[in-house]
Amino acid sequence: MALPIMSTPIYSMIVPTSGVTVKYRPFLVKEEKALLIAQQSEDIKVMIDTLKGVIKSCVQDNIDVDKLAVVDLEYMFIQIRGKSVGETIDLTFACDTDHGEQNEKAKASVTIDVSTISVDTGEGHTNKFDLFDNVGIVMKYPTVDILKKLESIDTTDIDKVFEVIALSIDYIYQGDEIFYSKEQSREELIQFVNNLTSEQFIRVQNFFETMPKLRKKIEYDCPVCGRHHEKMLEGLQSFF
Repeated sequence: MALPIMSTPIYSMIVPTSGVTVKYRPFLVKEEKALLIAQQSEDIKVMIDTLKGVIKSCVQDNIDVDKLAVVDLEYMFIQIRGKSVGETIDLTFACDTDHGEQNEKAKASVTIDVSTISVDTGEGHTNKFDLFDNVGIVMKYPTVDILKKLESIDTTDIDKVFEVIALSIDYIYQGDEIFYSKEQSREELIQFVNNLTSEQFIRVQNFFETMPKLRKKIEYDCPVCGRHHEKMLEGLQSFF
């Protein structure tokens, strides 16, 4: 005789960059355990793979987690987490003033409501750029795998930086003709980026600097000196 298994509630959320509505359930004890083990490992690859696995299991619709933009992955996880273990997160922040031996006391506790964490886009953000004549590009938001490459490379290694940018091109257009990046070789895409002017390249860089991010403004006062602090938290790592 099979043991009774409790049915889990189903919720809906809108994926930030695509605007698609998906249904999801809270994560279960086995998934919470996997997340805890991944966090204790302090291995970024293990943590990301576990995070993607949990989202894939909890989302009821057919999605390819490997193709999700970083901000989508972060937003979806924090929504699932809110319905799973509580919709508030308690964080501790230190005073920006050095209080010497009292530094431990100069920390304030801040409670954040998950529902108030928003996805914000920088001013003037666009993913489409007209470059010259009737030629332009449309960028795609980087996945976790692409972002890992961006964070792991030396920013002085121009070839590697250009490679990451090339990987983030969705397609190149010339009038009504479209050249999808997935149909082009890596070398062709890098050559295309190499031939941009400085002004054009700055516009592409601005795409990365202003792209949607998980953000929350917090305020707190130091319990030792009373100094008021205002900080902007960005990215999933800031909330845990």
